Amino acid sequence: MAFVPIKGDEGKYSSIKAADAVTFVKGNACIDDGNGLLTNASAGGGVDIHWVVQESVLTTSSGQEVLCVRTDGVTFLADTDAAWAQTDILTQCDLGAAGSLDPNASDDDIFYIEEGVGVAGTSTQVIGHFEPGAPNA
Repeated sequence: MAFVPIKGDEGKYSSIKAADAVTFVKGNACIDDGNGLLTNASAGGGVDIHWVVQESVLTTSSGQEVLCVRTDGVTFLADTDAAWAQTDILTQCDLGAAGSLDPNASDDDIFYIEEGVGVAGTSTQVIGHFEPGAPNA
């Protein structure tokens, strides 16, 4: 499931040119690869997340376009790589991978957790938004 836009995504979809031979999974957080092309984000990257890919695809050429949603002003339902705790709510956390958050890490503070979904200590989804200015620590 990864990152699913749930509010504020109207008019924010675009086809973005991607790097060659990248496996994108729908809902992955994405970044610029340094050459002006889209690639998957990674844990500990310390880079702002501007795009979330909206289709699963393996790119076969440099510049192949991939459908994405811009993250500014968008609220997301997000998967976490560990159960969230009540103390994680209203705090920032890091990516765990391109498709998940690590609610226990706050070196880059990429994502602001507004609320938890389900039961604290056992559930692994939260609602929130990406924070500009990484790393924010």
